[in-house]
Amino acid sequence: MVWHAAVKLAYDGRVFMGSQRQPGVRTVESEAIEALRKIGAIDSVAASRFRFASRTDRGVSALGNVMAFSTSFDRGALLRALNAASEDVMYYAWTEVPETFSPRRARQRWYRYLLPSDGIDPGAAGEAAALFVGRHDFKGFCKPDGRSTVRTIDSFILTEGDGVLIADIRGREFLRNMVRRMMAAVAQVGSGRASLDEVSAVLGGAEGCFGLAPPEQLILMDVDHGLEFEVMEPPTLRRKVAAYRADAISRMELIDRLRDRLL
Repeated sequence: MVWHAAVKLAYDGRVFMGSQRQPGVRTVESEAIEALRKIGAIDSVAASRFRFASRTDRGVSALGNVMAFSTSFDRGALLRALNAASEDVMYYAWTEVPETFSPRRARQRWYRYLLPSDGIDPGAAGEAAALFVGRHDFKGFCKPDGRSTVRTIDSFILTEGDGVLIADIRGREFLRNMVRRMMAAVAQVGSGRASLDEVSAVLGGAEGCFGLAPPEQLILMDVDHGLEFEVMEPPTLRRKVAAYRADAISRMELIDRLRDRLL
């Protein structure tokens, strides 16, 4: 009997050419779809209806992206089978959803960016981050794709960590490159290379660009749909978490967070 699944997944973005399907390259979607096909959970028709909650660029990681698809696969065995069939994606929670469910329609998305704090004034950086909170036209802080560039940032909080400023940014929807462009502006103000007035001017519609922060420090922490997920901890997932340890601080933060949630 066919049912409709939503599955939470985590991945290290450095090993993928982004999340969205692209011809001839390895992406998170292609890896997930191939794993679903391998275990017989979907066919070509179901694959065409496969959806992700959030697109992430090459190098960007995730702890709480969500994929949705229709399947007749056994509910209790789904995550175990997916983790055994997929090398670089970790599937850790599932729930059944209505056929009309779209993972793109989320209540809120939470991104975390880890900015090396050497040479950065935390106070100035925090003031720059505060400029983005609320509803604005972010056309100067995104890669436009024909959609409206007006978005609302619910919160943009910086906290000091060991050698990093941890930026937690929450909002319902984000535009392409939006978080990385905001973080580039925050870094420029924090290092004294740009002023708050300059950032305010671009946010108000003036021409200007503050660059694009590197993707490797960006993590999609969670996507909230107001759903209750059943978290599972298959042995394959434990082994993968251990194998993902790396020297980059963004990777360590990723794994520490995942271990806290699952292990």
